[in-house]
Amino acid sequence: MDTWSSLKKKLKYLGIFSLFFLLLYTSLVLPTLGFPEESIITVESGTDLYKLSLKLKEEGVARSAFWFRTVSTLLGGERAMKAGEYYLPYPQGTFAIAWRMVHGDHGVEVQRITIPEGFTVKKISGLFGDDFPLFDNKIFERVAPEGYLFPDTYFIPLSATASSTINLLQSNFNKKIASLTTDIEDSGRDLEDIIKMASIVESEAKTGEDRRIVAGILWKRLKLGIPLQVDASFVYVNGKTTKDLTLDDLKIRSPYNTYINKGLPPTPISNPGMESILAALYPKDTPYLYFLTGNDGLMYYSKDFDEHVAKKRKYLKRS
Repeated sequence: MDTWSSLKKKLKYLGIFSLFFLLLYTSLVLPTLGFPEESIITVESGTDLYKLSLKLKEEGVARSAFWFRTVSTLLGGERAMKAGEYYLPYPQGTFAIAWRMVHGDHGVEVQRITIPEGFTVKKISGLFGDDFPLFDNKIFERVAPEGYLFPDTYFIPLSATASSTINLLQSNFNKKIASLTTDIEDSGRDLEDIIKMASIVESEAKTGEDRRIVAGILWKRLKLGIPLQVDASFVYVNGKTTKDLTLDDLKIRSPYNTYINKGLPPTPISNPGMESILAALYPKDTPYLYFLTGNDGLMYYSKDFDEHVAKKRKYLKRS
């Protein structure tokens, strides 16, 4: 009887120890399910360890703020933390992250690259030069999906390839629009069409209000079967901007020529930012059917063609 009681007691302690070990292993070694792969975490100089631990927990880097603080303290504490940018190429546990920040293991060398709203795949490709020896510009320009590379600031490893960069930019796009999925479905429009429209709006209007108005006008023209007649798409036809276009250019046979073809172009014409995507998703209904950007940089709207022609003469005077 005493032997059985002793065995039960030992098993109880073994169970408690095993549970504690499993909890410790999960908290310190296993990465979070939503670990932000291929991202950068910045540790500011003089960062408060408590605030840093909460930030890492919130961003999905550390599974537990408590255990991150505990490990960091055991490894040297706040004073031992090395400021700087830490590249996270793959999922890592809380202990590994704390160890890296205490020892200043920043990871591979990275370069900060900012992609402006409205950049095309070709322009984005041009941002990657000799500093990226493994980046194949031709492959990137051939494979990258126009419209789905989110404009943002990225910290790109110098070892990046065309494929890894496409995955990074496209993954960011998916994250940014994830919250809009239901509204996109409710709009009755495909994501593809919304991004095509957003890419046009990005090039045609500069303010949030103008973008919503322009989107409303263009959706209305599509519904009425009127060609969009936007100049921005000519970057895919002959590379010309509005000021360089001639009457002959407007007759060029191309699926991207929205003067002779009805409907949206075959693909987005650039990579739009969030404001333009929101404008395409939530357009403003107005009585207008035409718009133009005057020489003064302002947008002018018209209800009919005659009014539009009159405003072109007034606001697009050639010097």
